[in-house]
Amino acid sequence: MRNIILLLIISFQGYSQSLTEQQIDSIISPIPDLISNNYVDKEKGKKIAFQFLTNINSRKYHQIKHPDTLALALTKDLKKISSDGHMYVTLLTKNAKKATGTTDWETEEKALEIKLNYGFTEIQILDNNTGYLKIIEFMHPKRSMQTAVAAMKIVENTDNLIIDIRDNGGGYPGILEYIMNHYFEGPPTLLSTTYFSDPKMTPYTNYTSDLIYGKLRIGKPLYILINGNTGSASEYFAYTLQAFGKAILVGEKSAGSAHNNEYFSLTDDFRISISTAMPINEKTKTNWEQKGVIPDVHVISENAKKKALEIILNEK
Repeated sequence: MRNIILLLIISFQGYSQSLTEQQIDSIISPIPDLISNNYVDKEKGKKIAFQFLTNINSRKYHQIKHPDTLALALTKDLKKISSDGHMYVTLLTKNAKKATGTTDWETEEKALEIKLNYGFTEIQILDNNTGYLKIIEFMHPKRSMQTAVAAMKIVENTDNLIIDIRDNGGGYPGILEYIMNHYFEGPPTLLSTTYFSDPKMTPYTNYTSDLIYGKLRIGKPLYILINGNTGSASEYFAYTLQAFGKAILVGEKSAGSAHNNEYFSLTDDFRISISTAMPINEKTKTNWEQKGVIPDVHVISENAKKKALEIILNEK
């Protein structure tokens, strides 16, 4: 589950060349079949593909010459047709191409991870011995784990913890699973089962584990801040901890993007994200797709941190 918002931000930067109609045909023509063949809900996938094919046949995209503008237009229409936050088109930026001399999405991702401190942008110890972590994206666990371990070690002696995932569009599961492990003990707990668009694929079961490099936080209050830009993997994090009674959610309803996505390459450095799987929570027997994660305490986004601190103070 990759980040929706940040990927769009980094992707729509600075291409100056114009696309020919032949290039546009090459970019957009495979999209209907990719959706029809891979979308997690087969019937819905066929409807999305048919509507998008209608758009192609209208030749509306052939009037767009700038690659950035085309990616934005395709994304806007795919989201509107599907009501699915994981349906979008991205474009490799010039910076990544210049750095590698090739089309290299991994280089782009690694550069962003370093720039954003692997997602952990604020770590504080506040009044009342309250820890505060601001996580703006759950980045690749292989490269981000040391930062996650260090962050959790810094706050491990706090009595309360606030994890701020407002405007966190998602990311990879590994880091969020590591943090969740601090709130479970005993035998592995089944959290969710993920079902795939390909019926030949065995559903994936996600359990807690004893993988932590510090102290458990069993029984210590956890407050998670969310808003309308909290999406995908970060929603999984909030929804799961809420469903298992491990956290109080404060803020605004989240984006409602529960599906897992995969990327499919298109021509001219474009790629499309398509929802190919869906997680089902073991407690609720459902998920938050199009519904959003509902906070326990509703408050406007900018006041969520203040509200969480007020709750902590009142609990003393």
